[in-house]
Amino acid sequence: MLDYIIMILIGAAIPLIILKIQSREKRKYFELERKDKFRMAAIEKRLEAHQKAYAFCMHSFEVMNSHSEEDVQHVCREGLSLMENHSLYLENETRKKMSEVIGFLRAYCPKEKFISEFDRSERKKALEIFHRESKKVFELSEVIQKDVALEPISINVKKISNSKD
Repeated sequence: MLDYIIMILIGAAIPLIILKIQSREKRKYFELERKDKFRMAAIEKRLEAHQKAYAFCMHSFEVMNSHSEEDVQHVCREGLSLMENHSLYLENETRKKMSEVIGFLRAYCPKEKFISEFDRSERKKALEIFHRESKKVFELSEVIQKDVALEPISINVKKISNSKD
């Protein structure tokens, strides 16, 4: 009789154990799914932030040789706004280069204004300094492209052979 009671208890316990295991596995699955959704959202935000950083880089190229202090300041504000609103989504190297480019624009642009602050005998040296520092904009462009490193889009087309053997 005791054997029957033990078998009934074991028989009743097995479904409870199975439910407990299934519940734990479902919880793990939903947690992984939630993390995956956040990861996908972060990837989209990162791509968006890097695209905005690239647009800032292109605007920096445009104003690098500008005569307009207003245009330079506008691009600097654009860069600062981008850093303020999207910095957490930028890769470390992109973030660092963004700061360097903003610093370059503020210190050395417009080019004519920067060079005019030197004596005539020192202007050639000032131009060399400007060109050396302007490389930061080119470096930013390269870093953004490297940090994003999207896989190329390719379409696989299979040819169907109509030949008869």
